[in-house]
Amino acid sequence: MPEIDESWFVPDTVTEAPLRKFAPEEMVTCNDCLRANPPTRGQCMYCGAPMNLVAASSDVETTASESSDQPSHFVVVQVNGAESLDEVALDQLSVKFHFKPEELRAALMNVAPIPLASASTAEDATRIVSDLQSLGIERASFSAVELNGDIVPVGIRALQFADESITAISRIGKKPLSAALSDLQLIVTGRLLVHRVEVDERRSRSAVKPLDRRELSQDQSIIDLYLQSSAEPWRIIVNDFDFSCLEERKALTAFDNASALIELLKERTPATVNGSYAQVRSVLANIWPLQSTASQSRSRRPRAGRNEFSTVTASDNEAQFNNYSRLVWNISRGDQQRDEDVAEQGV
Repeated sequence: MPEIDESWFVPDTVTEAPLRKFAPEEMVTCNDCLRANPPTRGQCMYCGAPMNLVAASSDVETTASESSDQPSHFVVVQVNGAESLDEVALDQLSVKFHFKPEELRAALMNVAPIPLASASTAEDATRIVSDLQSLGIERASFSAVELNGDIVPVGIRALQFADESITAISRIGKKPLSAALSDLQLIVTGRLLVHRVEVDERRSRSAVKPLDRRELSQDQSIIDLYLQSSAEPWRIIVNDFDFSCLEERKALTAFDNASALIELLKERTPATVNGSYAQVRSVLANIWPLQSTASQSRSRRPRAGRNEFSTVTASDNEAQFNNYSRLVWNISRGDQQRDEDVAEQGV
């Protein structure tokens, strides 16, 4: 009987490198599921989505990278109508601004405005637009858009309709805000995503012992209402809104009520609806990454000891959606102004 080679039972004498621990602020947030991942991973360990770890483009030189101030001007591309961008042009934009071609193509197919680069001044943004136009990309329009980062949406909890006016009841102070129905110009829909990871640990001089880990996710539908006479949009959190204004149209679920409200607003106002955020969210992270925060405090576990601490890492897309919502509104206002100018010239 031949001898059995038992060498494979013996562990390899070459010891593997110990696993590295990353601090909360070093973790990278997945753009799809908003969960924190080690910065060394190429794919999300939870949902398998590719991690967006690309660096900022070196081709676009702006003073924003040298300043702690947030950039206020953005270079935007948009494919108009039913036209499609040819592969050569798509590859040029993808390489220059470090996008994945398939994600950029999917976003542009929705006729949605896509921010390509940021700048601190209008001159820098205009220069980048000129460089892009010189590439000979004829089926896309490029523009420099200025955003006011100080504008904060006004949360509202109810709407009331009259013959020619609409009144919103604010969430804070229950202050009524009134406007003409004809004043409502744009409706932007999206979702607010929040992901929190709470880790409880017991620390000693020699070791850190994990005690508990909790992951909490929140997904809320939101609706921004933009009025011609107001700088701040009215924001509706669908799960925390009184839909009594729908009267006989009111349904059983918040989803159906939100759809019915949008239809009612379309019927009674000149507003257009933009729901492109869900389709372009994956490419927005290049300009507006998800916001992450990390904090430590004493553990709140029952009977927690003096050496027990809790680390909370949270990420959300609120700032990203705020910027995109304002971007859509600014472009919509620019289009309206151009149409008015053309009409006046025709007269």
